[in-house]
Amino acid sequence: MARARRVKRRKKTSTGRIYVAVIMLFMICVMTVQMVRLYDKNQDLKKQEESLQSQVDEANEKSEQLKEYEEYVGTDEYIESEASQKLGLTHDNWIIFKEKED
Repeated sequence: MARARRVKRRKKTSTGRIYVAVIMLFMICVMTVQMVRLYDKNQDLKKQEESLQSQVDEANEKSEQLKEYEEYVGTDEYIESEASQKLGLTHDNWIIFKEKED
């Protein structure tokens, strides 16, 4: 009778081990899927970060260009250029050449 009890106990423990192994395999599968999803999301976020960084660089470059243009607008050279082009003003010593219309 002692042997019968031992056999039953061994069967119970072996099925228990099988259940534990199945549950662990299931958990490993779930964790693997989650890791793959996180890796893909990380790659997408890196691409987005690169895109945003290039936009920031472009905006900084445009800002520098605007600062340079702002400095140029304040110069006498710009004022004279605009006055001659838009208003037709000239200096006293300038000679104006006009084309003849046929």
